[in-house]
Amino acid sequence: MTYKKSLILMLALCLLLSLCGCSGSSESGAPAEELPEEAGQVQYEYQLKAGETLEVRDTVFEEPVTVTVDPASTRDGPIDLRSGISFENCVFNSGLTLVGDYHAMVSLGAGCSFAEGSAVTCREATEGAAQEITLEDNLVKLLVSCQGVTVETDSALGVLSDGEDFTLNGTVYSKAELAPHTDFLGVYSIYEGGELNYIKLAIGEDDSVEFLN
Repeated sequence: MTYKKSLILMLALCLLLSLCGCSGSSESGAPAEELPEEAGQVQYEYQLKAGETLEVRDTVFEEPVTVTVDPASTRDGPIDLRSGISFENCVFNSGLTLVGDYHAMVSLGAGCSFAEGSAVTCREATEGAAQEITLEDNLVKLLVSCQGVTVETDSALGVLSDGEDFTLNGTVYSKAELAPHTDFLGVYSIYEGGELNYIKLAIGEDDSVEFLN
């Protein structure tokens, strides 16, 4: 990868991490919108509008959960169209599905958990979009801070961990082994030549990015 591409990626990741560091806040600094509880009913479908930031707390999901990113969150969309949803202290007993192409951050807080056999499944929202996505694009990202997360994807995706191991398409990635001295381990699934490849990154809050491949 060229120096120019690395620099572009580094700048994009730095911006991403600055947003991650403001967990529970929107990009404008205002508190994240918490979804209202309606007569004790649990919401399983989340339509994430472009630029919208949501927080879901203290919920046990017995049925599959789906988060769909607004197609207005496009490759060339401005920063204010980036979307985000944060799950805190949530239990996923039947899995979580993410549908989207660009401009979205989905965070799983340290208090979240997944039942045995329950996974995070990621799919593209627009047919063929995943084949065109590059590292320089603001693709969908999943921030993992809880244990036992299994991710299955056939689309372009960035998975970030600040400590816990995670499984991506059958391979276990350990921050302790791969990036013990940096703040985040990032593993990106990107198509190259029609095949899904995996790029490992050691990412620091000091704006550093190291390619581990």
